[in-house]
Amino acid sequence: MHTLDHFLNDLLQLPEISSDFTRYRLYFDSDYSSQDTFTALGSAYFIRQNLSVQQWNFTTSSFQTVVNRQIFAGNLVNAQALRREKYPRDFFPEAKWSRKGFTQTRWQIHGFIFDLVNVHLFHDASNLLAIEGSPSIYSKFRRSALQYTLQRLSLDPSGKTVPYVIFGDFNFRLDACRLIEYISNKRNDLIDKIKEENSDEITKMIIKHENNKPKLTIKKKEFNLHDNHDSFFNINTQQARMFDFESSSFHDHLFEYERTFPPSYPYSEEQHEARSYLRARCPAWCDRILLSHSFKNFVDTQAKQPIYDIMGYDVCVGDHKPVYLSLTIRLVQDVNDHIQTFKHLTLTSNTTTGLHTSDIIDNKSQEIQSVSTNHEDLLTKKLPLLPTTSVITNEDDQRTILAHHIFHANIKHTFLRFIRETPV
Repeated sequence: MHTLDHFLNDLLQLPEISSDFTRYRLYFDSDYSSQDTFTALGSAYFIRQNLSVQQWNFTTSSFQTVVNRQIFAGNLVNAQALRREKYPRDFFPEAKWSRKGFTQTRWQIHGFIFDLVNVHLFHDASNLLAIEGSPSIYSKFRRSALQYTLQRLSLDPSGKTVPYVIFGDFNFRLDACRLIEYISNKRNDLIDKIKEENSDEITKMIIKHENNKPKLTIKKKEFNLHDNHDSFFNINTQQARMFDFESSSFHDHLFEYERTFPPSYPYSEEQHEARSYLRARCPAWCDRILLSHSFKNFVDTQAKQPIYDIMGYDVCVGDHKPVYLSLTIRLVQDVNDHIQTFKHLTLTSNTTTGLHTSDIIDNKSQEIQSVSTNHEDLLTKKLPLLPTTSVITNEDDQRTILAHHIFHANIKHTFLRFIRETPV
């Protein structure tokens, strides 16, 4: 967790943050010793000094005025204004635990009550399994989890639903089965399926050009569109967009602004390959920011057109590019229905990659407790933002830690550039 500590320490000392955002709430679920509750989700909410904001306390069932700066980390048991839930075990593919779930916060600004929901849905564990049907088995798991999330959002005291924004790593993928049909022109004679020796299990699939040259290679953890991998997904995205309809089953509940940016995952983690995709998974728009239709009704498109895009086009920020949505909300201020505009509400899809790294020291895991510290303590006393945890890990985890260090080192530059270039 030390990488995240350094990143947040640098971030919170930026002049734009320390002067313009006089209050914030930062939540990091970092206690991975608690398997039943750990989600690795993190959310940061920064509030400008000219806004009167209240936050819902789920323990006391009341709104409380936000007056200071607070950071919560660890097991989050003391974070009464955050509701966290991990998906039931039978929701998980093969019933194996992983860090998937959601968090919910509720806010009130000039009488406008809304929820901000951070979600992390299930990934595609095997490319070969994902192409077996349409929709894929993983898509069905994600749909069940998202339905569960929307049903679990609590009502307001009067029993009404609350407008909400739901964001994060939905892990929505392209319909790989139909994509394969498109790339192969539905010609089975151009598809080679290689099976494991003495078994009927397919371990590799190759789609060939007519000259027998490989066009696409698929293995459990390889997806390689050889000659035009980056151009197919990054330059002319209309072809890939034809197979992006996993979210369509939620159109009655959720709205999304048009995505004109390329797929947000999986990018190379090499610093000199900021716009190149890894050849491990089929690129997809995994990271989204979606609105309930009731929330969308408050968006003021006349004052400012919403901006929906990714951050860090030319900067290596890890395998996910952060996605942001900037919009203006109309707020009713008094009984005369005077309209006040809440300008530039900027929401960023969560990238959870930096929230579950660990220091490799020995095989004893220290117990993590929920931590809350204020901004002044952080800067003057140099308190650690997150507890340090010691665990044995494998070689893959060590490589991940290195990648996360690169991610946090570069996201600071991207975030700083974004703040300075976004109009206030």
